[in-house]
Amino acid sequence: MADMVNSTWEDRDLPVLRAIVEKWDEGVNTVTPAGIAARTGLPEDVVQRALLALDREDPPFFTPVDGSTLVGKHISGVKEPTGHARRTVGTWPTPEALADRLVQALAQAADNEPDEEKRGWLKKTAAWFGSAGRDVAVDIASSVVTKSAGLG
Repeated sequence: MADMVNSTWEDRDLPVLRAIVEKWDEGVNTVTPAGIAARTGLPEDVVQRALLALDREDPPFFTPVDGSTLVGKHISGVKEPTGHARRTVGTWPTPEALADRLVQALAQAADNEPDEEKRGWLKKTAAWFGSAGRDVAVDIASSVVTKSAGLG
C-alpha cells in the first residue's frame, strides 16, 4: 500500500495566504516571512516553503520579492495579493459563494415570512436554487461579480 501524501493546504498554505491578504489590507507594503510567521504562529522555514509553493500558482496569488541567493530560491517578501488570492481566502466573493448566500437569504426570508403561501414559495425557490437551479444561481452570481468588477 502506498503512503498517503500529507495535505499542506489547510495547515500551511491557506493560513499563509490569509495572513498575506490580511496584512496587505492593514497597510503593510511588503509582507515579510517574519510578519507572516508572527501572524500564523508557523515557523519561518515553514512559511518559506508555503511561499515557494504558493508562488507557483497560476493565476498568481501575489507578486513575490525575490531574495534568492546562490544557495537557493528564497522569497524575502510579498506584495500585491491578487483577486485570485482574495477570492481563495474569502475576502472577495466567488459566484459559488454568492449563490450560497442567495439560497441562505431565501431560506431565512421563508423562516421569517408570516404569510403561509409566500413562505411556501420562498422555501421552494430556495430549495430549487440549492439543488437543480444551482448552476443558474452561479451563472447569475458570476454575471454580478463580473459587472461589479467592471469586466462586463
